[in-house]
Amino acid sequence: MTLLQQRSKSLSDDLEKFISKLAKSVTEKGVHRLRTSIRRAETLVDYTKPRLGKKQQKALDELHALRKRAGKVRDLDIQLGLLASVANRSASADRRALNEALKSKRARQAERLASAIKKVQRSKFLDRLERITAKAVADAVGAAEPLHAAQQELAELATEYSSRQMLKPARLHDLRIKLKLLRYRAELASETLMQQEFIEQVKSVQDAIGEWHDWEMLADNAEEQFGERINCALLVEVRSLLAARFSAATSAALGFLATCTVPGKKKPVSVQTTRAIAQSA
Repeated sequence: MTLLQQRSKSLSDDLEKFISKLAKSVTEKGVHRLRTSIRRAETLVDYTKPRLGKKQQKALDELHALRKRAGKVRDLDIQLGLLASVANRSASADRRALNEALKSKRARQAERLASAIKKVQRSKFLDRLERITAKAVADAVGAAEPLHAAQQELAELATEYSSRQMLKPARLHDLRIKLKLLRYRAELASETLMQQEFIEQVKSVQDAIGEWHDWEMLADNAEEQFGERINCALLVEVRSLLAARFSAATSAALGFLATCTVPGKKKPVSVQTTRAIAQSA
């Protein structure tokens, strides 16, 4: 069995397992694992670009929709965790109110996700998805080596984001998604020291941007809940933390990309250096 065949089999097994578990209970861990498994499956298909029939393309679209649905639950799980870390004691009453509001939203989204999963289970979705990943592996002949392709794309990103000007939120969020896809593509490659270093470097910056984005979503919900109160202590603190995370994310992203070049022309930055950029920002 080739490496891609192993990756494909593992992805199919994971998706079947997590869909089965979430049909019984929409847990935080299960939702997270479902999303990452779907991302990896989508990356495999995007990497090999197989020719798909209409039913297979429909299954792929359903997979994308399921990931989006799971993402709504995952976002709220993360926000509930962040809210618990807010230390302002004078905002305890508001924190409880926002916590209840987020839990209520989470319950509604979890119900919708459970319904979508049951619908998937009643269809031939998983069988079609397994055939898609199998076809993706079969059509992979001629595709660039995954790690090399990810390195080349990262070098192109570095050129695209070469300006030292402050990144706008939308562009920073777009960069996070691109880095995440590059990381998943690199995971398709053989496990070597170079591969592991690349994945760790990208994930470190991706996480820094992701933390900012999570605080941004919490800030949006806090604005919705308390926006009419100018002196709301909780809202003031969340806004302050959001600003700090945005500064850290942009600094980490631009600092990392400034070190990235076309593979072979310059020694890549070390994992330790990448982590230092993210932590010191």
